[in-house]
Amino acid sequence: MSPQRPPESLPDPAWERFRSALERALGIPLHQYKEPQMKRRLGALMQREGLANWDAFARALERPAILERVRDTLTINVSEFFRQPDRFLELRDVHLPRLMAERPRLRIWSAGCSIGCEPYSLAMLLLELDPNPRRHLLLATDVDFGALARAREGRRYLSNEVRSVPRPYLEKYFVAEPDGTYSVREEVKRLVTFRHHDLLKDPYPTDCDLIVCRNVIIYFTEAAKQHVFHGFAHALRPGGLLFVGGSEMIMRPRDLGLVPSAVNFYQRAA
Repeated sequence: MSPQRPPESLPDPAWERFRSALERALGIPLHQYKEPQMKRRLGALMQREGLANWDAFARALERPAILERVRDTLTINVSEFFRQPDRFLELRDVHLPRLMAERPRLRIWSAGCSIGCEPYSLAMLLLELDPNPRRHLLLATDVDFGALARAREGRRYLSNEVRSVPRPYLEKYFVAEPDGTYSVREEVKRLVTFRHHDLLKDPYPTDCDLIVCRNVIIYFTEAAKQHVFHGFAHALRPGGLLFVGGSEMIMRPRDLGLVPSAVNFYQRAA
């Protein structure tokens, strides 16, 4: 007699129906996200919303408020300015000066920018380093329309989201609001162009000097990660730099034409 598969490996028809309904509602292919993580997060949301099962959850997707909470759950918009500040200071002191010496007008892409903390951090570095920062292109993209709307506003940032900002930058580039939140000053906002972009299906920019994508693809399957890293490698110009998150690592980067440059940094080979 052949051994039976463990219960957790058996297909779940209700989950499959829900996932199909969710893909139609979002217009995003979910098979490239890690299913156990996705199922766990959505299951917790289902309980919080008082929904009895996946079929009830699928019907609830017709409610805009529920669909918006699902988007927030899947895109996991947890962000902060200058996350791992030592890496951003290295970017300011070492990598950006080298890139600027090679090309006076940089093309920078913040991929998976969430609510804007990352691209605005980059904009502050450009303001510190260049007396004419507006000559650079700083593109910020995300798949979540709600996150992009918040990013464009540049307002309502909480104290935990600005906790790693160097004190001089906090005083220079932010406005402390009466309600305890922080707003980014207009001179910072003017440097960033926000656009909608799906890393798993949309074309990538080209000829980039710097791509920053941190703590985004850790939720993707291995196949999806390879797709994204391959796209980043081709989007960089020779000598360009990829800046990834603290828990992210590219296996066999040289197969993609990338060379480790420093902790969390990879350079496109000439």
